[in-house]
Amino acid sequence: MSNPTPTEPAATEPETTEPEATEPAATEPAATEPAATEPAATEPQPEPSTIVVIEPAPRRRRRGLVAVLVIVGIVVVLGVAAVIAESLARQQASALIADQVRSSLQLEPGHPVDVTIEGASVLVQVITGRLDAVTVEAPDVAFGELVGDLTLIAEGTPLDVSQPTDSVQAVYRVAESDVAAIAGFLAGTVVNDVQLDEREIRFQTSFSFFGVDFSVGLGVTPSVQDGQLAFTPSSVVLGEERLDAAELQQQFGGLVEPLLTSQLFCVAQYLPKALDLTAVQVGDEQLVVVFAADDVALGGPEFSALGSCG
Repeated sequence: MSNPTPTEPAATEPETTEPEATEPAATEPAATEPAATEPAATEPQPEPSTIVVIEPAPRRRRRGLVAVLVIVGIVVVLGVAAVIAESLARQQASALIADQVRSSLQLEPGHPVDVTIEGASVLVQVITGRLDAVTVEAPDVAFGELVGDLTLIAEGTPLDVSQPTDSVQAVYRVAESDVAAIAGFLAGTVVNDVQLDEREIRFQTSFSFFGVDFSVGLGVTPSVQDGQLAFTPSSVVLGEERLDAAELQQQFGGLVEPLLTSQLFCVAQYLPKALDLTAVQVGDEQLVVVFAADDVALGGPEFSALGSCG
């Protein structure tokens, strides 16, 4: 038995497959569609910033600015109105007080009187019914032979003048040149060269001694005595020698007594009865006289009637 002869496998040539002829993708109609036209391939673009700007916002700012301007305008108007009202109230109150002072001191209607109402606001004080402090200046006020500048200071003054004022002080200042008007009264004779010095009123006068006239320098010291102004001789100058009144009287006795007699001047008769004379002194080239009153009604009889002495 013969063995089968092995057969060689048939030599087969590898199949060569021709690649399918395909047209380039670029030429395919589907590939020619732009990707941007496909909704899925595009991302949403942000809206332009100009679209986000909302018009009402500027309107709100304008409304706010208008409101601020209106409020500022109202405040300014109210402030101006308050200033005008304050000025009118101050003027009116000052005029009323000035008229009251002229009446109380029996001054001429046109006599200058300057009134200053202290404090920040007269309107506020009017609401409370009292003026904190009032200062009145009246120049060239005559009390008999004396002529000087008068200052009145009232504190706690009610608008109702029938009610008492807490305190009133009057300061009367007589210049050195005006003191000469009463110097003759003080010496009882003709005087000249009046000076205010070292708390004395000094002047030159003369007296007769055994028929011989002597010129002397006399110094008097003012004081308050029984509600009146008292002028008491305190020093005498004879030639170059200065003697006090006690030394002069000791040397000459009764011969110089008329020269050393105190002279009284009633100033109360020229002032409201309520004011009491409290002090007098010789200041810097002026004679200063002070009066005062407490708890007195400026519209009452004690302030409308003049005082008296004795």
